[in-house]
Amino acid sequence: MTAARAGDHDGFYVTALGTGASALDNERASVGYVVHVDGDPTLLVDAGGGTAARLSEARIDPTALDAVFLGHLHVDHTADVPAIVKAASQQGRGDRPLAVYGPAGNAQQPGTEQWLSTLFDEGGAYGYLSDFVERYTDGELALPATEVDATVGEDDEPERIYEGDGVAVDAIPVVHGRVPALAYRVSSGGRSITFSGDYAAESGNVPTIARGTDVLVHHRVLADDADGPKTALHPSASACGRTARAADVGTLALSHVGRDDPADLEPAIETVRDEYDGRVVVLRDLVDVYPDGTVVDARSNPETGPGTIDPDDAGPDVVYDDRSDS
Repeated sequence: MTAARAGDHDGFYVTALGTGASALDNERASVGYVVHVDGDPTLLVDAGGGTAARLSEARIDPTALDAVFLGHLHVDHTADVPAIVKAASQQGRGDRPLAVYGPAGNAQQPGTEQWLSTLFDEGGAYGYLSDFVERYTDGELALPATEVDATVGEDDEPERIYEGDGVAVDAIPVVHGRVPALAYRVSSGGRSITFSGDYAAESGNVPTIARGTDVLVHHRVLADDADGPKTALHPSASACGRTARAADVGTLALSHVGRDDPADLEPAIETVRDEYDGRVVVLRDLVDVYPDGTVVDARSNPETGPGTIDPDDAGPDVVYDDRSDS
C-alpha cells in the first residue's frame, strides 16, 4: 500500500490532537481536534488532557484560534482548556476574545457559562489567570460563552450556531447519560466534517446532523456484547455502522479509543463493516484528516517528507480500508 499524501483540499482539514479516552495507558491523549480553514488553525473541538502538549507537537499556534466547541463537559473532553487559554495569552493573543460554545446545563450539570465562570472568574479555580493575562498582554481574559440547548427531542434538526470567515458550525443535541451533550458539523467550501461527540445511539440525532458529510469523526465503538455502564453512554459497533450507513458518510473516522479497546478494535471494526461499506479509518494522535478521507501525519517525516504516513510504519492504531475505492 502506498503512503497517503495530502492533495489539494483548499486548506480545510482536521488535526486530531488526542484520540483517547480517560485512561492513560494506551499512548493517546484524551480527545481534542483543531479544524483548519484556508490552512489556518481556526476552531478547537474539545480539549481533553494532553491536547495542549499535542498542539505544540503539531506546531499549531493557539493564538490563531477563533473559537472553542465543547461537546460536553466531562474531564476527558475539557481538562486542557485552562492550559490552552493560558498558553494562547502568554504567546501573544492579546485581548482578542476566544469564544466558547457548549451545552446549556440541566439539574445535574452546570452549563458552559457557569463552568467557565467556576474556572476563570475572580475566586474561581484559575481566577489568577486574569492577573496573569494583564501582566503579559495588557489585555483582559475574555471567554464569551454561547450555550446551546442540549435537550433531546423527537424531531431535532441541526441549528446553525456559528459563522466565521469561510466556515460554519451546526449543532444538535445527543444523549450521553444524564449529561447535556452536542454533536457538531463544521462546513467550509461545500465540504463538511462532523464530530459525533460522545453519544448513545438511542437518540438518532447523529445520523441527522451527519447526513451526507464527508467525514464523520465518531467516538467510541463498543463490542455488541458489551455490558456495564458504558452501554448507556456509547453506541455498539453495529449501531456505529448503521449510523454511518444511514447518514451516507464518505469516511468513518473512529476516535476516542479507550484503554480496553485496542485488543477489541479489529473485531469491532469488522462488525462496523457488516453495516457500512464505506471507508473506515481508526485515528491516532497527531494525524490530519481531509474531507476526501486522506489521513496524513501532522508532523514532517524526515524519511518520507512532510505530510505523509507510511502505512507499514504507522502502527496498529491507524487502519486503512480502501474497499470503497476498489
